[in-house]
Amino acid sequence: MRRGIRSTILLSLLSLLYTTSLPPRAAGSFVPIPSSTPRRITMTTTTTTTATTRKVVELTPTSPHERIAAAATATAPPTRYRDVHHYHRPSRRAKTLLLASKDGDDDDAIGGSMTIGGIINPPYAIAYVLFVAFAFWRSYSEVPGSSLDVLRKFLDNPMNPIGINELFVTIFNLLGLYAAPFACLLVPSSSRRRDDRGMLLPATPFVLGSVFGGYGILGLYASLRRKPDDAMTLSKSDLGWFASNVLENRGFNFIVLLAFVSAYVTSGLVDALIANPLELVDGYRDLFDSTAIVSASSLDFAILTIVAASYVPEDLRRRGYDNDEDGGGGGGCGLSPELIAASTILFPGLGIALYCALRPSLDEE
Repeated sequence: MRRGIRSTILLSLLSLLYTTSLPPRAAGSFVPIPSSTPRRITMTTTTTTTATTRKVVELTPTSPHERIAAAATATAPPTRYRDVHHYHRPSRRAKTLLLASKDGDDDDAIGGSMTIGGIINPPYAIAYVLFVAFAFWRSYSEVPGSSLDVLRKFLDNPMNPIGINELFVTIFNLLGLYAAPFACLLVPSSSRRRDDRGMLLPATPFVLGSVFGGYGILGLYASLRRKPDDAMTLSKSDLGWFASNVLENRGFNFIVLLAFVSAYVTSGLVDALIANPLELVDGYRDLFDSTAIVSASSLDFAILTIVAASYVPEDLRRRGYDNDEDGGGGGGCGLSPELIAASTILFPGLGIALYCALRPSLDEE
């Protein structure tokens, strides 16, 4: 038994001697420190925009071993944890939303228009829903086959179909031309590259679709369109090639104006108004009551006329127009943008085409 006790004591002494002879531990390893050694613990909390919180504990070295370990840690490359949890910078769009929310502005944070949740424009959306609902209702309540008969006559002679009321012929032909003025009003603002407050949808596909679907296609874009800031102006350098060289070209806009004038003349509307206006109105009313395509197209034409006029003030301000009554350097003529917009409704279709041909030009730069 004495031999066993002696062996145990000898092993304990050897273990103690081996422990005291070891070199300092490497960086990051545990170093035992007596409880009597004073220590300072600093805790800092860093919170990033991604809602990630990280706690870092810094120990102030108080012994030679700890100083060596601290120096090794300071020169070590960043760990995977530090690489992942970096500071996330918010995008420019997020800053815009945060600033708008901070200021307590009730308007749309993207463009300042009256929208629901910054996405839906109620006036245009309501008009779209009503138009689609009316078109479906009329298609079920009309005399069976009456719309197909009207379409066949238009296919035989698109400019002046035989047996169709001249007023409706004019409306139907003008619907196909309305895409050109809408392209001049909507595409420039939609193609702006340097505007953060861009559109949810591109204008071009919906403008082209309006040639066949009218407001049934264009209404989707109008309902989701974000109104650009009134304080922002455009120049031709901000536009694409087609918008700058075609849509902003006065020659192109005067050709569109001549096409609208031709639609009024070639349909026989002018002659019918001079010869017997009452018969013209009565025939149109009967066709409106019995045929879905006539009633739906008429409502479509009325909505497009009002919607086109609603974009005129925005287009004028985008061109730096100022209704300066004294004729100063503001580029105005004494008429407010709203009054100019209302005047385009007096001659449906023709009025908005005339505006596009005579509106102020954009600056080159």
